[in-house]
Amino acid sequence: MKKLRIDTLFFILFITVLGIINFLNFNKPTESALENRALKEKPQLLFSSIIEGQYQRDYEEYYSDTFILRDNLVMVSKDIDKALAILGPDITLVKSYEDVQKPPEETEPSDPQPETKDPIDNTDTPNPGENTPSQGDKESTPTPTPEPDVEKDFGDGPNVGYWMVIDGKAVQLFKFNKESFDYYAEILNKYKQRLGDDVKIYSMIPPTNSEFMQLRKYKGMTDSQNDALDYLKSKMDRSISSVDVFHALNEHSDEYIYFRTDHHWTALGAYYAYASFMENRGERPLGLDQYEKIDLGDFLGSSYTKTLDKSLEANPDNLIAYKPRNSHEFITYRGAEAQKADIIDLKYKDDITKKYLTFISSGGASWSKVTTDVNNGKRILVIKDSFGNAFVPFLVPHYEEIYVVDSRFYNRSITGNIIDFVEDNEINEVVFCIYMEDVNWYDFMSGVERLLGESD
Repeated sequence: MKKLRIDTLFFILFITVLGIINFLNFNKPTESALENRALKEKPQLLFSSIIEGQYQRDYEEYYSDTFILRDNLVMVSKDIDKALAILGPDITLVKSYEDVQKPPEETEPSDPQPETKDPIDNTDTPNPGENTPSQGDKESTPTPTPEPDVEKDFGDGPNVGYWMVIDGKAVQLFKFNKESFDYYAEILNKYKQRLGDDVKIYSMIPPTNSEFMQLRKYKGMTDSQNDALDYLKSKMDRSISSVDVFHALNEHSDEYIYFRTDHHWTALGAYYAYASFMENRGERPLGLDQYEKIDLGDFLGSSYTKTLDKSLEANPDNLIAYKPRNSHEFITYRGAEAQKADIIDLKYKDDITKKYLTFISSGGASWSKVTTDVNNGKRILVIKDSFGNAFVPFLVPHYEEIYVVDSRFYNRSITGNIIDFVEDNEINEVVFCIYMEDVNWYDFMSGVERLLGESD
């Protein structure tokens, strides 16, 4: 008992000292090389944000993002992850960073009596290149549960939030979470209801790379994202347009559309998604040769930095960016402070682990605006995560104004709710470009919902 008390006191003392050091550390980082993203900024202390509870939520995220030695502490977990390398000498199974951030109810079933169903059998999944019947054709309005004649089994396997390092590539596994997809549809339906018929809404979900890589006998470890997207269509308002990113990428699955050492798509992958988006709108996409190609050389991304896997280090990526040629101005807003930035930001070109931040200057501002020489009256809002960073530059030749918002950094206390933002800026279109794993992540999607603010 005496030893237990000493250990407990030592632990409390250690945590207290660490907390004091963190509080006195005024040199907070603004970017994470480990995650290739901008970190949460310190929120402004406003009475209105305190009353709404927004300040407390933003400060919690800021404190978590900028905790002293945070990246070092995350990297310590790599030794534990190595213990999961049970699939073979050249294969490592790793728990993803996104899953670490999920609340406990996202990693363990919250319902004490979950629905019983057989695990999904991906060996019998239809060819992704084939047209899969959409559940949306069976319903005219969103309903809280699937139609009884749904034949597909979306599974309930244990592999959410994991990825494998195999053959020198990091492959992010996907676990279909029905509740998360219901929540995503619910949020977009709210946007549609409040924005009305004058604003067109698009849903654009980049899949994880596991759907397009050969996993040999391990393919059964990941659920079908194509099936999950079909399920989602049955839940969203029929006037919301689903951009078929899956098939656009699947047609080019033998090309360099995803990084090997990072979870993001390459600029080429983002280009094919852009082309699908433009075709969905009834407009012809520009060819890649109409953008300026910039080769930034070797890149070791987030999958490498969290594992330091030697097979990834020996097989670095090559980061290519495509810069729009037409005249444009890119302004980022951090709170009320405006700053001119570069849509392809070359200040990151010499840091091998930060090069993805090249796209729209890391995309971590409160909000951003691109003003172009395209005088067509078209204004679009991109609500995105980091996948949207490589997508936005391709839109520049098509719109007079492009607004960019990441819910993790948007300050509603200063800028107002997103509905007022759309109305004040006379925005015609809103596209949600949110990665499959963030659709599955409750904390991220609740941030997208909070952009709406109080209902009028």
